[in-house]
Amino acid sequence: MSIFTDELAGAGTTSPRLAAVKRRPIGRIIFRRLIQVPLVLFIVSAAIFWLVQVVPGDPGRAVLGQYATDDQVALWKEQHGVTGASFERYLDWLGDFLRGEWGTSLTYGVPVRPLVGGWLVNSALLGLLAFAFVVVFGLGFGLFQAFRQGRRSDRTITIGLVSLSSTPEFAFGTVLLVIFAVFLGWFPVYSAIPDNAGAFGRLHVMTLPAVTLASASVGYVARIVRSGTIETLGSAFYRTAVLKGLPRWRILTGHVARNSLIPSVAVLGSQLAYLVGGAAIVETLFSYPGIGLAMANAVTRKDIFVLEAAVMVTAVVSIVLLLITDLIYMALDPRIDISEAGAR
Repeated sequence: MSIFTDELAGAGTTSPRLAAVKRRPIGRIIFRRLIQVPLVLFIVSAAIFWLVQVVPGDPGRAVLGQYATDDQVALWKEQHGVTGASFERYLDWLGDFLRGEWGTSLTYGVPVRPLVGGWLVNSALLGLLAFAFVVVFGLGFGLFQAFRQGRRSDRTITIGLVSLSSTPEFAFGTVLLVIFAVFLGWFPVYSAIPDNAGAFGRLHVMTLPAVTLASASVGYVARIVRSGTIETLGSAFYRTAVLKGLPRWRILTGHVARNSLIPSVAVLGSQLAYLVGGAAIVETLFSYPGIGLAMANAVTRKDIFVLEAAVMVTAVVSIVLLLITDLIYMALDPRIDISEAGAR
């Protein structure tokens, strides 16, 4: 869970103190978060650059192949700027990146920026589809279990969701591929997106990867929703609303849903950031052309320019999504202060 969500979790467990905390200006909170972004990106980029250097392998050898001579490999590395001290090369890359010059891919021989942009769009679409599955099934199962607490249906769904969450994504995705792609033939084995694919064609290609990506998050979100709803159903204001004879739909939408789903917002936000930027295993399994697959290939081929750009873009997207989640969380419950002063 992120540092931002940790702040929320900490704030949510100290409700008596939070009730006395005054609401912080939104602009000040956004400004404080934004000034942290450059430091976070610098640490991430430096760590990735250093890790690539210590991983065994030679980018020139990976591109030219095993039959290239040492002189040919050395000349290729000189031409593509991958020689010299690591620290100097990092500073050169960082300066170019800040000026918008993201370099040329060592593997594909084309500019990195349009490549990463296309992969990011594909991963964002896949993440949003998976997020839709998480919201529908996570909230649905959680609410159903809360109203059926302790019954056989509640225990059955709990066992099923725990089993699903405990299954590795690559194992669950392989089962889906064998059943729905190989035997039934309803979906393609490879999720490569055709050039002329329309909305339905993209949805058809992304269905199995999205279901696999959402599988681990559905159980987690359902447990949070179930716990929050059960707590709300046992509260004094819920009993008062029932005793006043309010319509059931009004109690559910006006009292139960708002109070029980507030803790789920932080969880859903962190899950969305994960679904967009953490799909490397699923994208590799289905050969889906997203930024996760691109990073996996870049690590294998030591394509440092693609890897650095992909990691930086993913980090920025995750930070923005978590910030938006925090602001929505605070808007739903004004008692909560997500500023640094409120977190202490």
